[in-house]
Amino acid sequence: MSKAFQRAEERLLSAIGAARVSHAFFISSLDLEPAVRLARRAAALVCTGEADEVRLAQSAGFRAYDGASMRIDDIRELIAGLAQSPLNGQMRCTLIEAAHGMSIPVQNALLKTLEEPPSSAVFILTGNIAGVLPTVASRCAVIRRGLSSASEIESLLLSRGASPAEARFYAAAGGGSETRALRLYEDETFRTLRDDSLAAIIALLRGELPLGAAKKLCANRGAADAFAFMLSFLRDLLARLTASSMAPENPDRQDAIAAFAPRFTIGRVTCMIEMLSKATGDLYSANAGALMDLAVADRLFLEISEAVTNK
Repeated sequence: MSKAFQRAEERLLSAIGAARVSHAFFISSLDLEPAVRLARRAAALVCTGEADEVRLAQSAGFRAYDGASMRIDDIRELIAGLAQSPLNGQMRCTLIEAAHGMSIPVQNALLKTLEEPPSSAVFILTGNIAGVLPTVASRCAVIRRGLSSASEIESLLLSRGASPAEARFYAAAGGGSETRALRLYEDETFRTLRDDSLAAIIALLRGELPLGAAKKLCANRGAADAFAFMLSFLRDLLARLTASSMAPENPDRQDAIAAFAPRFTIGRVTCMIEMLSKATGDLYSANAGALMDLAVADRLFLEISEAVTNK
């Protein structure tokens, strides 16, 4: 277990165990799978008194939803269920995974319940808190799960069967995300997305506007990960310009980074990092699906192209 995960777990489980239970928690993390694991352990503690997610299968008071697939009818059904008295006075817990995927209407429907929850109900949301309405976020006690260190992710990859060289490489390329590092190790399609993302930012830095690249990167809702890979390249470039001792996230692209270093100032690279960071936030706040992803990506590519060519 990474230190980042352990700190978040200790905060959440100790609060529940000591009966300092908020009616709603938001585990904010870009590393979704570890966040869900923590959420399920917390839900088990609420419903059964033990932080063992296996016991959730035996709990009638537990419900789980995927934010992106939730509909208004799901909220109505949930509210109706919570209005009934719990069995044997037990606590009930509702888990909403990837809550940033909820549509605006669904979030608004959920808001009323978060404002006036039944005393026996606890909500646990996971995902990127930047992608939910401020009114929803303000009703939750926020547990922020930070990034894992490269050495922690390396150990995880080794436990999954990676060679030492693979573990070092994918731990670096994961940029502090256990989920991203594991997907790079296990999923060839995801490795292709990384290659395409790095090719796109390299083309943009050369002053080119790669036609069709934005659409390709946005296929299968891949824009957020694509932006993360592009950001990693710019962070490596900034680290070289500032003579930082930070280990590179893209050890296989250091020749390209060295070639770009004389052409860019710290200020210009920082500006492009801010563009990418804002675009990433727009992806999560839009909640509008693949078409919005493509619009955000197209706008981002134009902005970076202008930043590169307008010296």
